[in-house]
Amino acid sequence: MAEKFTVSKDTCIHCGLCINDCPIYALEFDDAKFPRYVPGKDDICIKCQHCLAICPTGSVSFGDKKPENSDNVYFGCGEDLLRLIKSRRSIRLYKDEPVNRATLQQIIKMLPFVPTAKNADDLYFSIIATKEKMDEIRRITYQKIDTMENPSELYLLAKNAFHSGKDILFRGAPAMVAVATDNERVAQGCATVDSVIALSYFELYAQSLGLGTTWCGYAFMIAKQLQEMYALLEIPDNYSLGYTMLFGIPAVKYQRTTQPDMYKVKIL
Repeated sequence: MAEKFTVSKDTCIHCGLCINDCPIYALEFDDAKFPRYVPGKDDICIKCQHCLAICPTGSVSFGDKKPENSDNVYFGCGEDLLRLIKSRRSIRLYKDEPVNRATLQQIIKMLPFVPTAKNADDLYFSIIATKEKMDEIRRITYQKIDTMENPSELYLLAKNAFHSGKDILFRGAPAMVAVATDNERVAQGCATVDSVIALSYFELYAQSLGLGTTWCGYAFMIAKQLQEMYALLEIPDNYSLGYTMLFGIPAVKYQRTTQPDMYKVKIL
């Protein structure tokens, strides 16, 4: 096992926090009261690293993941996060310019922190970041719509708009991200859930970096029907597409938050 739970006996204070916080109860004290794997349970470790994160003295490592290489925990300001959530809008007008690579790298560095059911290492992100590939996705999508025998009213509207020079499905977005899940690793029943959670994190972080996003169900639906789209997105054979999201530099700037009606909420 490459990534293995280890404890520094020089700094461990025998507090047991790592043992108590292990979600699958895979840890115990040995005879000298140092944490270790319960015999036979090292193979069921889900690699959540709660043990590394919770240790007050930084005594727990996980393979090559050392506590000194972690950031201090910080939850920011609740008001700032709420303002970000309130300010988020679905962007349907984008500047005709690519997302710069430095911003893409910032987003990519965030992705490993996206949670998944059972901490499964099951996500695959395909980021379309060039105009040429986005144009190819548009071409494939509208070709599919053109060949539909009985297109829905929305698809018919999109088809007519496209042939008059308007892209109401992709909104001229310069980039798109598609999330897929590993069919073997994903927790049962959680393929869509994991993908949507990932894109929710992607969306808010992208907005904080000055990008706009919008959920794109049409690209998702077309891709599910066309192997050609799967190939263009380079989705591996053992993965299933979960959902897609457009993003880019907004060509609009909103001045204030909206005032949505409250959902039905009951505290029990």
